[in-house]
Amino acid sequence: MIKINKLQDRKKNKGFTLMEVLISVAIAGLVITAGFKLIAMSYRLLGEVEAERELVAAAQRIWLRFRVDPGMPDSGKDDKNNISWSTENDSLPFEDYEISFKRVKVTLNETRSMIIYVPDD
Repeated sequence: MIKINKLQDRKKNKGFTLMEVLISVAIAGLVITAGFKLIAMSYRLLGEVEAERELVAAAQRIWLRFRVDPGMPDSGKDDKNNISWSTENDSLPFEDYEISFKRVKVTLNETRSMIIYVPDD
């Protein structure tokens, strides 16, 4: 008789209780919210990486212009690409002589900037 009652009790409790359903819905909501937050953060970081790539490309173009064009101005602005630059002359003592170079600050979109070094010829 005892075995039959236990079997009948198991058959009665096949469904989920309201509390179990509420807890599972709450956990699913937390997981979904965390997933959306991760997606939003990855889009933001992807935008920042793209902006850094643009800045590096702009700095490379300016560096190349300094190396190729001896008449390159010490400061200027390229409105077409929204790039500006300014230079400072600097040098480092090395044994018997000094190594001179230009420290060039390249700014993209007036928000991001990078320092590059161009050797003096």
